[in-house]
Amino acid sequence: MKRYWEVKAKANKTGELLLYGDIASAQMWGDEITPTQIDDELKALGELDVLNVYISSGGGSCFAGMAIFNIIKRAKASIKNAYVDGLAASIASVIMMACDRVYIPSNGIVMVHNPSGVAMGDSTEFRKMADVLDKVRETILNVYSEKTGMTNEELIPLLDAETWMTAADAIEMGFADEMQAEVKIAASVDGGFLLLGNQKFDTSTFKNFKPDTIETYREPAKVEPVAIAEPEPEPEPSPDLQAQENEFRRIKRKLLGGSQE
Repeated sequence: MKRYWEVKAKANKTGELLLYGDIASAQMWGDEITPTQIDDELKALGELDVLNVYISSGGGSCFAGMAIFNIIKRAKASIKNAYVDGLAASIASVIMMACDRVYIPSNGIVMVHNPSGVAMGDSTEFRKMADVLDKVRETILNVYSEKTGMTNEELIPLLDAETWMTAADAIEMGFADEMQAEVKIAASVDGGFLLLGNQKFDTSTFKNFKPDTIETYREPAKVEPVAIAEPEPEPEPSPDLQAQENEFRRIKRKLLGGSQE
């Protein structure tokens, strides 16, 4: 089973954390990103000077994502950098804020929205779920507010509307710090799925995602013109060759009794 997270040590006490995929509390399909895995592998790296976190995720479990946020926060690294390699949506946009600086390419995407959940039972159970979701949103707002400097009154409309941000939007509103050169990545929409590179995100969980949204971020395909060589003119026969050909035809006509070709 291919996994979509990786923690590795680089030279000069630099660590890399790759978060590509869904955030979950436990393994189900074998490729989920879970807090336990990230915590164990980060601890194994020991103290670092720099921790670089690379993110391309549509989100997942709020509780698991907040746990990963706190794990990165307390990781033993002097400098922590987050890089949005494609999509940082939902709880993934919270995880990136555990770092000191957030870098986003010009074709990167950040999305923020309200937490959601599933309830079953009578009206009391649904009210309990609503209360839990309000509490979860409060913790998310605290993280966003600390990073952006925005108030809850400014942030809540963004979450209510499920706001999709370009790199410029994210930097302007304080969700990211610095724009980098675009990452070369194929982007498209196939039915209810957003395809970014070799990743597939289910957009049915997003209420404000529209197929044409991706057009804002997708780099148009570049078609290189193909040069068509002009056919080279046939060379004129040399005088000697022309004379030989004429003589050959004269002899042929004579042998054939004067008939024409």
